[in-house]
Amino acid sequence: MLPSKKVLSTFILVMAMVVAIIIAFGKDKSSTAINFASDLVAGDKISIPTNQNWQAELGNITVNIDPPEEDTTPSEETDTDIISRSLTANYLALKDSGKLDGTSAQKLIDQTTNYIGQISTPIIPITQLNVIADNGNQSILDYGENLGNILKNNRPTNAKNEIDIITKAIESRDASKINELDSVIDTYKKITEELLKMPVPKTFFRAHLDMTNGMRNMALAMIEMKSVFNDPIKGLSALQLYQEGANMFASTIQATNTFISQNKIIYKQGSGGYYLLYGI
Repeated sequence: MLPSKKVLSTFILVMAMVVAIIIAFGKDKSSTAINFASDLVAGDKISIPTNQNWQAELGNITVNIDPPEEDTTPSEETDTDIISRSLTANYLALKDSGKLDGTSAQKLIDQTTNYIGQISTPIIPITQLNVIADNGNQSILDYGENLGNILKNNRPTNAKNEIDIITKAIESRDASKINELDSVIDTYKKITEELLKMPVPKTFFRAHLDMTNGMRNMALAMIEMKSVFNDPIKGLSALQLYQEGANMFASTIQATNTFISQNKIIYKQGSGGYYLLYGI
């Protein structure tokens, strides 16, 4: 069973913050930094001898400090910058006002995860599909054949798991490894383009539209995930977009296969339709 949106969003937020610390300080130092606050204890009281001549000595110090140069180059804020600043400011405001309790803390978490979950992408409209008139079982047969050929012809010769690529890149802190997503992105984009061009009988247009949007969202999510080292929250929150796209694509493919089978459509082995139904 897939995790709920709230669980996934909370996981993404926590992961993004941990990843940000790891990227900034390194794995060994990060574990120390993350656990440091909980390890603080009161030490033995010490006494410092008073220097009665501190004013005279301080007056003899020559101060020659150059004013820091201001960086006038504006830097573009990342999603991580925005969310981190907002979360910190709201937390401190609640703490200073004495209103920080379990309820207010949970509300703050909910607001943050809801913000992360607001990933909006333009939806491909039905007008971009190549919709044609229905022609009975022949339309069903042709549609399954064309769809199967698109999936068959775009099979990767060296299949890569995109989530594994991201995980290994983060674990090794090697930003170059994230570029292995490029071949996956190219495949998803090519399939999306071909889904838009192929003839779609009216019977299938709604499922085909969801299928196309699902595949395109997977491609867009992979592109966003490539920013995980520069903007951890933006990169990791794209996991939600990827999950939604993958679910949409898989469910519409399954529904299409069921409809074709129910209409007693038979394909020869080696054809596109056979690949669509049986994956071989």
